[in-house]
Amino acid sequence: MNKRFGMFLVSAMALGLLAGCSGGEEAAATAAGTAAAGTEAEAGSESAAETEASGKLQLSGRHWKIGGQVRQTSLYLYYARDLGLFEEAGLDVEIVTLANGPALNEALNAGEIDAAANGMAAVYVLPTENFYYVGDATINFGGQAMYGRTDSAIVQAGQYGDTPYYGSPETVKGASILGLGAGPQQYIAYAYAEALGLTSSDIEFVAMDHPQAYEAYITGEGDLLATTPPYSNLLESDPNYTLVADYTDLAGGPLVDSFIVSKELADQYPDDVVAILDCVYEAMDRLAKDDDARAEYAMDLYLNEGGTTYSDEDMASEIANVTFWTWEQLANPEYEFGNTMKVMGEFLMEQGLIEEGSMPQIEAALNHSFIDRLLEYRAEKAE
Repeated sequence: MNKRFGMFLVSAMALGLLAGCSGGEEAAATAAGTAAAGTEAEAGSESAAETEASGKLQLSGRHWKIGGQVRQTSLYLYYARDLGLFEEAGLDVEIVTLANGPALNEALNAGEIDAAANGMAAVYVLPTENFYYVGDATINFGGQAMYGRTDSAIVQAGQYGDTPYYGSPETVKGASILGLGAGPQQYIAYAYAEALGLTSSDIEFVAMDHPQAYEAYITGEGDLLATTPPYSNLLESDPNYTLVADYTDLAGGPLVDSFIVSKELADQYPDDVVAILDCVYEAMDRLAKDDDARAEYAMDLYLNEGGTTYSDEDMASEIANVTFWTWEQLANPEYEFGNTMKVMGEFLMEQGLIEEGSMPQIEAALNHSFIDRLLEYRAEKAE
């Protein structure tokens, strides 16, 4: 943590910034209750009964391992950690940093992490029926996009018909598209091909991690690059590249990221999950309402924990394209809960990337009850 953020954090704590996700007294009561219960399972049962009666959260005291990525997808998770929100709530949380969504999925399936602040890639684990989608997360209005070289035949073909997409069936057929597999970039590539009257078999999608795909593309590999911030920010500001297609246009709405939890653990420790959500949504609310604090924190995190340098312009672009839920929005959501999972699930089944007939399992995994309990809990605290 750099000195500037350290000073910001101390000031924030001094002003009582942590009050929105506090749980010191509840944590002490929980510890006593857990000791008296004798086992975690018994403590879980007693906690459920006490919660019903008192309206308070009774925490298990277990160690939670939550996966994240050092990018906008999971920014709120690290912010909650560094503001001390988990500690203040009486939670024992360890953040496990992984490279991307597919890596988070692998760790979830292997039981190496209990939960994940993931992106669209979470849709691949929902059909297993081992996980709950417990919360909508980062809202991506832009930045998830595909670029072409401005002097290429694809871009020079102009916009296709009445669509906003550059290219034509003739210039795109056989094109090589670089991007992260099993995520929104692969969706962008395939949906773009379909929008031009082609199929996924008419293009070649080359799966690479975001940094490798970007470096390969700017050194001459591939015809198109499907990418994410900060790489989309860099391409957007370079006249040698042109925006060819955007996720929001292709999907008909923003890409909303996910918060996924082990079903077994969520069923056993529901109050822990509510407390975790209280902290991460508190972090989101603060990020959404203070651009200056967000910019300072994110640039520091991306550099020191992710090895990625953002310019002021890069960060301004990310803030313009990506936002987070406020408490007011969470209580009155503009978007259908888990909609990105359903849109992506349908598409990926059509492409044969998810087993056909998986939609009932995906929909069953969309569990809004934890958000409902969270909002009730906050209303009870405010009384």
